[in-house]
This record gives sequence, structure tokens and C-alpha cells, in this order.
Amino acid sequence: MFHIFTRTKMRNLIILFLLTITSCEKKDENMESDKNIEVSNFIKIDYSVRDNYQDSLAKQINPNKKFQYWQYVAYSKSHSPVSYSILKEGGDTLLRKKINKKISPNYNFGIFQGGHVSFRCNYIVTIENDKVNYIKTEAAFRDFLGTIDNLEEAMLLAITYGYELDDDIRGGEYRIVEDGFELHLMKYHDWPIRRESIEITINKDGFIKTKSLGIYCEGEKCL
Repeated sequence: MFHIFTRTKMRNLIILFLLTITSCEKKDENMESDKNIEVSNFIKIDYSVRDNYQDSLAKQINPNKKFQYWQYVAYSKSHSPVSYSILKEGGDTLLRKKINKKISPNYNFGIFQGGHVSFRCNYIVTIENDKVNYIKTEAAFRDFLGTIDNLEEAMLLAITYGYELDDDIRGGEYRIVEDGFELHLMKYHDWPIRRESIEITINKDGFIKTKSLGIYCEGEKCL
């Protein structure tokens, strides 16, 4: 009777030991899986405010759907010369001839408007079902972008909400997260003059979430 009890007890202890090992292995697998989806570290955004970085970003645009033809245009006007530059286009470029009229934007027309004496902006022209359409507001531009495919589109989306790139790392870094991008960009305040670091999370569907990281520059040195 004693031997039977001992064997039974030993068998139960062995089973318990094996279950413990299996549980630990599964825990290790889960930990390894968590490591696989760990977000990357923040790195500096490889664009500079000393250049016209917004136009450079536009060269990486992938629209949310296929058009017969589309173009992303940079418009600039000073006292006399007027400049139209197609920064990126897609579709059947032979259809470009259908766009036979260059528009003259004003302060009620255009994306990313700027300038004082001079005036600049961007706009998009699409051809769909043989009809020419203009995309000339930030809200319509967000729809045009649709799914956020890359860092450049994420930055352009953030700019439509008033967040800008700064050469200071606190307003110019990013990292890749599981479902999109996390950016540290700058919010500029006119009065009093300040630069604020904003953490911006943008998922692939274009949903944006922001959090202030605080003011990092104040006064005229921030101009």
C-alpha cells in the first residue's frame, strides 16, 4: 500500500513539474512575441526647415485611390513672376492636356498657404470619370491621402492640423509604432512667441492623437 501511494505521489509530482515547464515555455514565447512588436527608438527626421521640406514631402504621396490622372502642384506668386510646379503626378499623363487652365489661387484657395508680400500654396488636380476636379482645402487633402503609407504622408497630415517640423530635435523626430507613426513636431505660438513640442500619434487610417511635451523655446530667439 505504501509503494502504491509513493508511486502515485511521484507521478503527480512529475506531471506538475512538466506542466510548470510548459507554462514557463509559453510565457517565454509570449515575451519573445512582445519583443517582436516593440516600437523602434526615436530618430531625427531627415528633412530640414532650411529647405522647402513640404514640397519634398509631397513627392512621396500615394493617393487613397486610383485616378485617371492626378497632379500635386506648388504655386508661387510674387510681384510679377508666377510659378507653377508639378511636384508629383500619377495615372495617364497624356490626360494632362485636359487641364488647360492654370488657376490663380488666393487666400481662400489652396493647401499650406504662406507668404506675406509673396504668396504660395499647394493644390491638387484630379481627373476622374473624365471630369477635372480641384482639391484645395486641408480637409479634402486628408481624404485624398487616405491610408497613411509612409513618414512623409504622416508629416503632411500633421501639418494640416498646424504642427510643423523644427530643426530642434524636440520638434523633429519620429519612430515607427505598431500601427503607424509617432512624431515629435513643433506647434508655433505667435503671442507670446513660443515653440511647443507636441507628441503626435498617427495610425495608418489617418486617426491622429496629440499630447503636449511642453514649451522648449520662448521669445525672439524662436523667430
